[in-house]
Amino acid sequence: MKRVNHLSYVGLCIILLLSGQYRSLAVDRAVEYQAGKHVASGFTLQDFYSENPQLDRIVNDIMITLTNRERIAQLVVTSVGERGRTPGQVEGLLGYTNLGGVLFLGGPKQEIRRLTRSFTAIAKGRYNLLPFFIIDGEPSLIGQRVIGTKPLPPAAQIKDEQECREVAGEISLILNDLNIHINYAPVCDFSVNREVIGSRSFGDDEQRIWEMAHAFIETMQDNGIVATVKHFPGHGSVRGDTHHSTIVIDEVPPELSVFKKSIEAGVLSVMVGHIGVAGDSDQFGEIDTYGKPATISRNLVTGLLKESMQFRGIVVTDAMNMESVVHYEKPSLQAVRAGCDMVLMPEDEIEFTESLLEEMSRDIELYRQVSESVRKVVRLKVCLGLVHEDFY
Repeated sequence: MKRVNHLSYVGLCIILLLSGQYRSLAVDRAVEYQAGKHVASGFTLQDFYSENPQLDRIVNDIMITLTNRERIAQLVVTSVGERGRTPGQVEGLLGYTNLGGVLFLGGPKQEIRRLTRSFTAIAKGRYNLLPFFIIDGEPSLIGQRVIGTKPLPPAAQIKDEQECREVAGEISLILNDLNIHINYAPVCDFSVNREVIGSRSFGDDEQRIWEMAHAFIETMQDNGIVATVKHFPGHGSVRGDTHHSTIVIDEVPPELSVFKKSIEAGVLSVMVGHIGVAGDSDQFGEIDTYGKPATISRNLVTGLLKESMQFRGIVVTDAMNMESVVHYEKPSLQAVRAGCDMVLMPEDEIEFTESLLEEMSRDIELYRQVSESVRKVVRLKVCLGLVHEDFY
């Protein structure tokens, strides 16, 4: 992920001052979590895919309260850290609208804990919905993302399923302690690509990757942390790094079976990578992105992932400020049109929100699609207890 551009925060501050919405952001109120269960809602992550009329009713009630701008904001995941926004900029965005989530790019655990509490308190003072807090909690990265945690073996060195459950259990304890709700892990790519995947992968054996991924996912979600399999449709056997350039392959990614099994096993989130696929359409069918990054391919996101593979959870993009996708016109807007439910690190969160708002005003099908994405986000937030207690 590259360093983001600065927003026009002078304009943002003017908006906040004129609307009377700016308030003191210095708060230290803690928010209590209990392994994904909230005292007021009584739901857990296991309820997300269930048929539950009470949960449906609460989601509908929340949806009615949201303006179109607030609905769009639920699709936005901003970032905070050295290569992302400053804490003050995130506070400004929370003053602008109710963000869907915040990705922590790294820092001391005390600082991450302080910021999750501060951002939550700001949101609680203004909105019914609270933001997701997210981290790349891979075994290979957790020590870099949360400074001060004990070292864990990288994914490639985990010996067996039992050790994977133990490592995932350690990570879930760290994330629960920091009020983190979503883990952008596990990596389901093969380890053939040493340039970007390397030790982050469980190897290059399909059965081993699936067994390890399943153990990781199950442990995370049993502990109230949303697991995210990545990078769909598969980055591991690809040469090159999508952080730096567009990568197009002419073969079906071998990881597809691992993603399919993960979906069938109940994973709640899938991250789509910026890999492009181009080849004989008779052979590739829904896997063909016609050379564009998968994140902006409706053929792949909606046709393959949502319809053929019947994934009903949250589809999130990889970071939208990466070189493989930034040169496309309004890539974040294209990602939504492709069917992605959440957009990670759009280059300008405000510009994206306003552009999508304008597009929705004249495209009823896009409006309906966005509303369904928002409904899933809201449902997951209810299951995580990320709803102001006064709403119930």
